[in-house]
Amino acid sequence: MTICSENGRLQLKQLSSFIARLNAIHQHHVGYCGEQEEEIYSTLQEEFGESGELNRWFTVMYHQDEMVGALGFNVDDEERAAELWGPFIDAEGAEWDRMAEQLWTAGIKKIKDSVDRYFGFYNIHNQSAIKFLEAKGGVRSGDHAILRMRNADFIPDGSLSLQNMTPAYTEEFKKLHAASFPNTYYSAEHIMQQLDENHRLFILTEQGRFTGYVYVEGDPEFKEGSIEYLAVSDQFQRKGYGRTLLGQALHYLFHNIQLEEISVCVELGNEGAIQLYRSTGFDTVHKLTALRVKSSGV
Repeated sequence: MTICSENGRLQLKQLSSFIARLNAIHQHHVGYCGEQEEEIYSTLQEEFGESGELNRWFTVMYHQDEMVGALGFNVDDEERAAELWGPFIDAEGAEWDRMAEQLWTAGIKKIKDSVDRYFGFYNIHNQSAIKFLEAKGGVRSGDHAILRMRNADFIPDGSLSLQNMTPAYTEEFKKLHAASFPNTYYSAEHIMQQLDENHRLFILTEQGRFTGYVYVEGDPEFKEGSIEYLAVSDQFQRKGYGRTLLGQALHYLFHNIQLEEISVCVELGNEGAIQLYRSTGFDTVHKLTALRVKSSGV
C-alpha cells in the first residue's frame, strides 16, 4: 500500500468515483458526502479543489495504481473545525483498521495546526468508522435519520400561504431558530446572508403574528434539495402549521425549481417530526450517528 498526495484533475475524478462506490454501501456510508459521482465531483471541486490544495485536505492510498483508501478533512478555518470525509477504505476487519490508522496519521500531519475539533457522521452500519473515531476520543453527539421523497410522490394541497422573510419578523425568526436548534451548523445570521433563488427562507404568519418558518436549499444542477430547518413557535404548535410549512416548502422545491428528490435530516428521538415527514411521503433511507473529537484527543 502506498500513501499518495498527488493533486490534479485525474485524481479528482478517480476520487469521486471511489467515494461514490463505497458511499452507496451502508457499511461504508458517510453522511457528509453525496452518493452521485457527478455531485461528489462537483462538491470536491468547490470545497477542496478550487483552493489548489486538494492534497492538503485529502489523503489517498493506492495498491498497484488502484485507489483503495481515502480520508478527507473539510475544514472550516473560522471555526477551526473539520468534517470527516471517510475513512473510505476498500477493505474489512483488521486490514481496514490498519489502513485507517495510516490515512489518519498522514492526514492529521497536514492540518493539525488549523483544527481543534473533528466531526464524524456515519451510517449506524459503518461500525468500523464509528469504533475508529471512538478510539480517537470521539464522543457520540446524537443519532439521526435521513429521509427522502421523490417528486412523483408529492401531492400538493392546493393552498399557498407562505411568505418570504421580511425585516419585520427578523428578530422573531432569530429567537425561534436559536431556541429550536441550539448549537446548530447554521446560525440565523448565516441563513439570512445566503438567501437567493436556491436558498429560501419562508415564514408563516397568522393575523400578523409570526408562527413559524422553513429554510430550504435546492441544487437545480443535480435536481436535489433539502429541508434544512423547520420550526413552529410553541404557542402555535399542534395546529397543523408544521404540515403547512412542509407542504408548501415541498411545492416550491418540486414545482418552482423542478427538483426530483428532497431529503431531510431529523434526530431519531424526534418521533413527531419523523411521523410528519413520513405521513407526507418521505421514506427513511439512512440512520446515522454523529461524533465529535477534540484535537487534544487525537
